[in-house]
Amino acid sequence: MTDDTTQIQDEEEKEEEIQDDQISEWENKYKRALADYQNLEKRVRDERGDLIRSANKDIILRFLPILDTLLMAGLHSEDQTLKICTQQFLDTLKREGIIRMETIGQHFDPTHMEVITTQNGEKEVVISEVRAGFLLHDKLLRPAQVIVGNGEKE
Repeated sequence: MTDDTTQIQDEEEKEEEIQDDQISEWENKYKRALADYQNLEKRVRDERGDLIRSANKDIILRFLPILDTLLMAGLHSEDQTLKICTQQFLDTLKREGIIRMETIGQHFDPTHMEVITTQNGEKEVVISEVRAGFLLHDKLLRPAQVIVGNGEKE
């Protein structure tokens, strides 16, 4: 009878091991499925944010020529109302994460600027800005169009 008892105990131990293995397998499957779901949630959230930013980018790009006109008019006018409206426009853009790039006096950066022409002046330093460039959440929205020094003295 001891052989039978030992055999039964061995079978019970094997069955218990099989059940433990199955439990462990199901736990691993559950953890993987949960991780996959959490990754999916994160990806959907990121894609939704990207879609919204992309839509905002398109709208903003349509407004920038209007801002260009206001900025150009401000250069040729002393009208304080125009200057106030232009500044409000810039402030609103800034609150939405859109920042006007500072270019004048800066070293030319081909990743953020387009050279329109060169003039006498310090080599590869921006002399003037033809069209303002903007960043959207630290990413290039529109490159600045600039006039750069060619290294020749005036």
